[in-house]
Amino acid sequence: MVQQSSASRSFLKPVVGGLIVLAALVAAIYFRVELWEFIKVASRAIGTVLTDWIPNHPGQAAATAVFAVVAFALNWVAHVRGRLRAWIFALVVEIGLWVLFWYGAVVIPPLNELIGTNVEKMTLATVFISAAVVIGLTGLVFWILELREEWNKYRRRHHVDDD
Repeated sequence: MVQQSSASRSFLKPVVGGLIVLAALVAAIYFRVELWEFIKVASRAIGTVLTDWIPNHPGQAAATAVFAVVAFALNWVAHVRGRLRAWIFALVVEIGLWVLFWYGAVVIPPLNELIGTNVEKMTLATVFISAAVVIGLTGLVFWILELREEWNKYRRRHHVDDD
């Protein structure tokens, strides 16, 4: 078997990454009308949620906000650890806490009832959507930080400023 050297793999990564960014840009330009329509529909839907659902469900909105703070804290710990295992751990704990809060486990009642908040139960679809949004947004913040730190390490290592 022929083994690739680490130099060829490190050379190939930025090339592939750059091609992916260019392909995404070309796709965004090609599908700009559809993309713009999607953005308008999504922003209307988000606006509707913010103006209709949240005031009509203050307890559930507060529980989601507290969950966002917990997810943010877990992502911060994973960011400080800086390892993929830490991110996986944070993701599993976030999903587990959210499900336990609303539905409990076989041997314990939902944390919602156990801690005495007794917030009206959300539908299963709403639980999954809210978890995906909160985990996605809080995780995105720290993945952006990770990418920034890796870029800065790369620049320092390769003296890009000197070129």
